Amino acid sequence: MAGKSVYEMVTDRIIAQLEQGIIPWEKPWTGIRSGAYNRISKKPYSLINQMMLNHNGEYASFKQWQQLGGHVRKGAKSEIVVFWKITPVEEKQDDGTVIKKSIPLLKYYNVFHISQVEGVEPLTDDELKDIEPIEEAENILRDYITRENITLEHAASDRAYYSPNRDMIHLP
Repeated sequence: MAGKSVYEMVTDRIIAQLEQGIIPWEKPWTGIRSGAYNRISKKPYSLINQMMLNHNGEYASFKQWQQLGGHVRKGAKSEIVVFWKITPVEEKQDDGTVIKKSIPLLKYYNVFHISQVEGVEPLTDDELKDIEPIEEAENILRDYITRENITLEHAASDRAYYSPNRDMIHLP
């Protein structure tokens, strides 16, 4: 990966999956916890990161595994997860004025799957159930549902859809 931009790394990973017959952007949910997630936050990675990672389950950085009392096996190969970082820049105009802009930059960091780590046990299902929803996001959703008089159903399922017969939105 040395010398490649993060954009090239993402593109190479997607092309490799397509060449293997995998369409990485197909429906990402199964109705149960699946996919890759961060061991510390317990939050699933974004769809782009799900596409980038080779395994389901727990990932963390080298330092995060160390902080948990584990150590990454010698010779283990890291994978990358990407994120956007907004960077302020100043741009000098022809008339000498300076304009401040915010430029999004795609960054990445290296992570290791739990199968590459010794000294740390995988989280149990009970430990994964304590994920707290983001209160502000839940308030926005609740206000929108109330204001628009929407019926929203959450149920274990592998489908998300709108039912015209029931005038209801179903989310897995």
